[in-house]
Amino acid sequence: MYNTEESGKRLKELRVKAGKTQLEVATDLGVALESISRIERGVRGASVDMIEMLKDYYGTTADFIISGIETGNDIESLLASYPEEKQQMALKILKGILENI
Repeated sequence: MYNTEESGKRLKELRVKAGKTQLEVATDLGVALESISRIERGVRGASVDMIEMLKDYYGTTADFIISGIETGNDIESLLASYPEEKQQMALKILKGILENI
């Protein structure tokens, strides 16, 4: 579930880590300062379009902004999002495939 308060906290952390003010982010993205402020405070959730802009701006993923889960395109990141039992099963299947190539 999309928790606007937690998402806002993550976005604020990303902004601070980037050394930006809310005004700088708003100006860079071409949005109102109040929009950035409301999103970071969790008063309002970010729209899909805003999440797309913010993920590109901060160099992160929509998954991280929405759920706090860092995902990537590599196999390790993909597997990490599954329970241990499924991870082990997937690794066995991958090994079988690679042995037969």
